[in-house]
Amino acid sequence: MPYKNGIVVSVMGNGWAEVVTDELDACADCVSARNCPTDCKSARTVTKVRNEINAQAGDTVSVYISRKSMLKSAAINYLVPVVFLLIGAGTGSTLAPRLGLGYFSAVLLFGLAGLSFGYFLIKALSVRLSMENSFFPKIDRILYKGSDVASTASDPVSGNGKGSIAEWQEAASNPPPPPQPVD
Repeated sequence: MPYKNGIVVSVMGNGWAEVVTDELDACADCVSARNCPTDCKSARTVTKVRNEINAQAGDTVSVYISRKSMLKSAAINYLVPVVFLLIGAGTGSTLAPRLGLGYFSAVLLFGLAGLSFGYFLIKALSVRLSMENSFFPKIDRILYKGSDVASTASDPVSGNGKGSIAEWQEAASNPPPPPQPVD
């Protein structure tokens, strides 16, 4: 899902912030979540995001990543190694008689070499692509300002007090009424 709500825990220079979110999307509908050793249902994830709208620490925000970026990233990470695996295996099958290797040995050896090359190519590309802001999620909008949150609400990262980001956001959306003047 391209949108996720979270809380800004720190603002870094040059338009970056760290946002903590609750309950990973990948785990939300997982049929194996009850038996999963990672306990992802209660996981809190801190993510580095673009902060182009000047959200401040404590603000509840909506984080967005475009579907195009997600698909492009998935294609790079999953398809490039497979393509090089197939190219390597094809090269191995062609060169096996010339090299005096068995057919399956050459396919396996060249396939693993192609897979390794694809992996290192992705590592090199990731350094270059990390410079592009389009691959990073960004803060889409501020849902609640941190100054609106009641002082009794807990810290979302340490988990003190309230149990989840949803409860923390509920506290942010329902601050206590202002004190009434004494007659």
